[in-house]
Amino acid sequence: MDSFIQIPLPLSQQLAFMIRNEIASGEIKSGERLDVKSICERFGISETPVKEAFKILQSEGLLRIKPRSGTYVSDYAQSGIQSLSYIRSALEGAAVNLATQRATNEELDSLEKLLDGSDEAIKNNDQGALVMMNTNFHRKIRELAKSDYLFNLIEQMIAFDLTIRNKALVTMENRIKGSYEHRKIVSLMKNKRANEAEEAMIRHIRGTADDIVTA
Repeated sequence: MDSFIQIPLPLSQQLAFMIRNEIASGEIKSGERLDVKSICERFGISETPVKEAFKILQSEGLLRIKPRSGTYVSDYAQSGIQSLSYIRSALEGAAVNLATQRATNEELDSLEKLLDGSDEAIKNNDQGALVMMNTNFHRKIRELAKSDYLFNLIEQMIAFDLTIRNKALVTMENRIKGSYEHRKIVSLMKNKRANEAEEAMIRHIRGTADDIVTA
């Protein structure tokens, strides 16, 4: 947790994002105690955003409070991140299925342009740009599903999406694998093979989550 992320989020959500990342990466271990005052001192902030961040993470099942003892990382924190990724994969799969049926050829072409940008980021070893292009790719599919309800459901899980993506795209092997899987999904979509595209998206997201948890 060296610096705050450069996206327009409240301080409490930025802090929750960073703690969530460190739990996912194993830098913060299951059962570890988190102290409000030490985090305040580290970042030079008041207790309010730290306590709010703890509440966010507690609602996600990543932290637990022991009466008269303190706040601890849940024993099941990493498996919880994996479980939420499985849930997200089902929703993203449904989005791909609907987008395959509803998107125009021109709209599907726009997905390939995003993948071209991702490949350029891989070539330049630019993880920041790759994370952004990857995020935009998944978001575009959600938009092409043309279902506000489904879009909003997935958006509620975006914090976990960013956590998984930041860790998954560290190695060149995972970057190349992700690019290949994305292009396979788009190919299935352009050929109107909606069910197969849905299954491919589910495998893609769940496989990424499994790799991170077992790393």
